[in-house]
Amino acid sequence: MGTSTKYQVIDPVNGLLDRRIFSDAGIYQEELEKVFGRAWQMIGHESLIPNPNDFFLTYMGEDPVILTRDAKGEVHAFLNMCRHRGNRIVRADDGNAKNFMCSYHGWTYSNEGKLVSVPGLQEAYYGELDVDSLGLVSVAHLDIYAGIVFATWASDAPTLKAYLGDARWYLDTQFNRRDGGMQAYGPMKWTQPVNWKAPVDNSSDNYHVAITHLGSAIVQSQALGRPRTSHEGLFKSPAKHLSVNGHGLTFRMMEANEPRRGHGVTKYNLHLFQEYQQDTLPEVERRLGSFRAQHVQLGNHSLFPNGVLGFRLALPQGPLQTEFWHFSLVDKEAPEEIKRALRTGSQGNNGAAGMFEQDDIDNWRQVSESGRSPVARRYPQDLSMGVGHASIHPDYPGMVSERYISENNQRNYYARWQEFMNAESWADIHIDPITASFEGTAGMRG
Repeated sequence: MGTSTKYQVIDPVNGLLDRRIFSDAGIYQEELEKVFGRAWQMIGHESLIPNPNDFFLTYMGEDPVILTRDAKGEVHAFLNMCRHRGNRIVRADDGNAKNFMCSYHGWTYSNEGKLVSVPGLQEAYYGELDVDSLGLVSVAHLDIYAGIVFATWASDAPTLKAYLGDARWYLDTQFNRRDGGMQAYGPMKWTQPVNWKAPVDNSSDNYHVAITHLGSAIVQSQALGRPRTSHEGLFKSPAKHLSVNGHGLTFRMMEANEPRRGHGVTKYNLHLFQEYQQDTLPEVERRLGSFRAQHVQLGNHSLFPNGVLGFRLALPQGPLQTEFWHFSLVDKEAPEEIKRALRTGSQGNNGAAGMFEQDDIDNWRQVSESGRSPVARRYPQDLSMGVGHASIHPDYPGMVSERYISENNQRNYYARWQEFMNAESWADIHIDPITASFEGTAGMRG
């Protein structure tokens, strides 16, 4: 699997996956360039830089990135690297600054990326330094969906609208519901000894829930009044499992006025969420149309390449190490009691010490390490569940599985990864056409 070799890691007919993609150091270095060097990636949220001159330090793959809002309110993203010797310029996680000075030799950049000061420009450089060409390295494209900031290093990348495609029809029902937008809290950060792809793959894998999360489900059933998940219920579930452009999504259909479920909703505060849902329904119907507003609820999902369960990032730090950044996203104009419940529920389930997170960690670690030994590498993963049982649906956009419990999303995710790894440029990477009808007033920016 050298750089000159075409990757054939996923067998779409039999659902077999080469385990080496989780642990091989050479493959990891190549995917930093071919996946993270090309794909659109979530890098922040507008609410993290609400004021002029705010900045937030983030990552694209292993590349450190400065997300800034300049004095005019424009949003930018730059490689956090001085053009002189490569020193990192910004060391703080966030803050407010018009300029960024490198602590090595004092080269200083504006938050618009321009090199504005060089000590000894005339004396040391004889006035010959090409200052205009030595600004901060900017991302090729930056765009915003419903407050979430995305960026790509690839100048030939498609638009973010095309990249998200029909997935946005479902994403809107969680991230684009209200005029006031959403507020991001976080990130909570921690590292796990896992390959970054394992948690992304897991995001729409509900087959594991009844086993892996049994202990958590029992506790939550007793303490919070939540119904326990069972294999019988999962296999009969009318919820849907679908893929668009390598993004894996699940959703459930709701009856009119049925309470929306989510982490943080309990038997003790359900009435508050029901009241809030009814009070805001006219606004949501105006934005999304009646069908999506009342009947579609987004479930577990991932955005290619490394978006996990909404606005949460699996940042690679090596083939067997990932840093997780967990954000809680809540409606900015929701009552404080509801915001607090959602933040607590989000962190208590999928945060660093979350009940579900603790259940998952060892699974992801074992999956990541399964291809390290010579014998184990001979035997591929079996992702054959539901092969041949997914198609274009007459009512719901995307490649929709016949049943909720399927590995169709996982196969499509690794096929997408393989496509990026084999491509010479974006010209070799397909984009599914947008077919969804986006009823309502909500657009890309909100």
